[in-house]
Amino acid sequence: MPKISLNFPRSSVMELKKRYHNLYIPSDFFNAHHSWNEAFPTEAPFKVQYATSFNTFSKDLVEPPPALGPSRWQFDPPDCDYTWVAKVMLLSSPNVDGLYEKTCNLVDSGSKEREDLVHPTRALKFLVGLKEKREVMAIGGPWSPSLDGSNPSSDPSTLIKTAIRTCGALTGIDLSGCTQWTKFLQIHYRRQASSSKPARTETVVIFFPDVWSVMPNKLEYDSLVEQYSVACKAKQEAGVVKKVAEEEMMVEEVETIVEEEEVVEEEAETGVAEPAKWNTLDPKNMKVGELRDQLAARGQLNKGLKSQLTARLQKCLKAEQEKDEEAGTSGEADEAKEKEGEKSKEDAESAEEVTVVLDERKKEKIASAYKSPSNPCIFVHPNIKAKSGKFDCRTETLSVLLDYRSEDNKEGTFEVSLFAELFNEMLIRDSAFKLYSAIEAAPERPKEEKKEKKEEKKEKDKEEKKDDKDGESSTKEGEGEATAAPGEEKKAEEKREASVEMVVEEKEKVMVTKNKDLLLGASYFDLSHCGYIETKDLEDILVPLQLDLSRAEIKKLASKLASKDQVNYRLLTDGEKDVEETSSPSNPEHQDLASLARGFKRFLPSADEPIEGTDSSLVTFRGSVIDVEKLQEKLDKSEKVRAATDSKLIELQKKFSSLKETNERGEKSREKLSGELKDVKKKARGLEDDLSTQTKEASKYLTALGDVYSKVMPIVKPPKATEVKGTETLPQVNGVNKGADVEEMEKEDASATVEGAK
Repeated sequence: MPKISLNFPRSSVMELKKRYHNLYIPSDFFNAHHSWNEAFPTEAPFKVQYATSFNTFSKDLVEPPPALGPSRWQFDPPDCDYTWVAKVMLLSSPNVDGLYEKTCNLVDSGSKEREDLVHPTRALKFLVGLKEKREVMAIGGPWSPSLDGSNPSSDPSTLIKTAIRTCGALTGIDLSGCTQWTKFLQIHYRRQASSSKPARTETVVIFFPDVWSVMPNKLEYDSLVEQYSVACKAKQEAGVVKKVAEEEMMVEEVETIVEEEEVVEEEAETGVAEPAKWNTLDPKNMKVGELRDQLAARGQLNKGLKSQLTARLQKCLKAEQEKDEEAGTSGEADEAKEKEGEKSKEDAESAEEVTVVLDERKKEKIASAYKSPSNPCIFVHPNIKAKSGKFDCRTETLSVLLDYRSEDNKEGTFEVSLFAELFNEMLIRDSAFKLYSAIEAAPERPKEEKKEKKEEKKEKDKEEKKDDKDGESSTKEGEGEATAAPGEEKKAEEKREASVEMVVEEKEKVMVTKNKDLLLGASYFDLSHCGYIETKDLEDILVPLQLDLSRAEIKKLASKLASKDQVNYRLLTDGEKDVEETSSPSNPEHQDLASLARGFKRFLPSADEPIEGTDSSLVTFRGSVIDVEKLQEKLDKSEKVRAATDSKLIELQKKFSSLKETNERGEKSREKLSGELKDVKKKARGLEDDLSTQTKEASKYLTALGDVYSKVMPIVKPPKATEVKGTETLPQVNGVNKGADVEEMEKEDASATVEGAK
């Protein structure tokens, strides 16, 4: 069972140390306001309804289209003010059905014990920023008065604009379509006074927007995928185009950012340096500070990038060289000018675009980088220039964000870890309240069942013993009486058949999970999915709900459905299929979650009663009164319908693609079979022609042989066939060979016939 912490609207350094022992607390932190309690009260908790997912492209291989990349927003304007910083935590999760399937052991899933079930903290993910692939941070940035508006403390739209601008500049995600901006957490830092700034308070506001409202539908996503596929093909065919001058400028920018602080300190210590001679300086090998010193000594502007500073100093050195070589050294100056002209030409040629031809391996790498998932998602393009080129994005599960260490000593990591702890506490509170409301609404178990069952068992045992004794005595007395009662045997058989029918009917009952939301809340505490919770653990779950329940009430609720110190929550979540539950209480108090969420606070004498006739959801807009609550309900219904239509569209497209593949396979097989049929027909025709020619030739040869035979037959007679005697042993009869007697008789017959003929 996960650890439950108490929920406070505010927390100081001491409270954070008590609650989270491994959490690193920055030195300037002094207070945090947990505003998620106001946005998601106990009676109206946060619920995952729609699916959201992100696909982060490689910032080195994938170039976003101009209308989709981070170039549309400005991250670090000149008037940025860090007194207010707006950041966002974007949720990535499956839809409700997918969340139930991943985290809950549903009865209708077919398997009683599933090994692939995960905890809800592993099914929920967040998009976070990374610096050097180690430091985790929330996505966002400082407030700009010129771009976002004034008065961020009083105007809530100002910080929302800041969050939209900074998130778009860092990731390319357009959050302007979000309709609900939940101010989840506010963190306050007290900065010490420095040489350039006085002591001040900086506030970081972390928003939790409904990012699922900007998820593209299937049609929009397909058009985006087509754009990226076209860009991928164009990049593979054209190759990689490099601009050498631009790459050098990028490297120099990074170098200047690193060296600017050192240069400022050197200038403050040394002051203005003296100009050195032109023949002792090499601008290309000089540092930024040296370049600025020499330019300042010559009265030139010493601000800008390193390439600009070197160009200015080269011009100054050229002018000095020309002045020194005016008297008698014009030829050498001309040669130097020619060399410089050649160098400038080479630099111009190097600044041109150089196309590199790609091989098959690089093309496959680019194709894999541009590959997008089949289901709709939000594309993420990390900004290349942010955080000195070390910024990246990644989706992390809530369990990974909760697994922080004390070595993570950065303010960005502290903010993400605190958000993860509070979000986990919110889920724990909602899951515990689900169990509380379900147990409160469940009917009480009758207490006399156990006694009745024990009495029935005792009576049955006594009756069985008496029957055994009576049966033994009856068998000893006589067996004829037992056979003389056929009516009793028929009654016994009918009872047996009825009992068999009852067993069959019980086996045919189909159980389904009816309250999946309650099962999700119970699975948050039942890590092994065994189907029950210990009564002691249930008491620990109900105590931190901030309902002011008495200890007796908590014990009463924990033992209400307990049997053998265990509460089987599957009795509340599962039920028979196609059977309406009639055991639900009719008391409206069980159905009113608002009054149930107040707990025992509603029994206090000083409890404020709600004022009738007032409704805070009514808002005047353009001269008309609008019920925001009803409008939100209609919006939720339309979102559900849209999500259902998108899911059906995806299913139909999958079916259509499968049917198309089968149709293509059938067409290919049909074409193949038709080609094979044509070949077979051609072969059959050839064989028929060969057969006809062979029959003609055979008839010719047969007639020729008949003619030869008729002509040769009268001239040459065939010789007489002589029988070859075998060497077999003849059988003997009375010591005389039987075959010899037969031969002598045949010879005598032959001689007799010859004499008769004479």
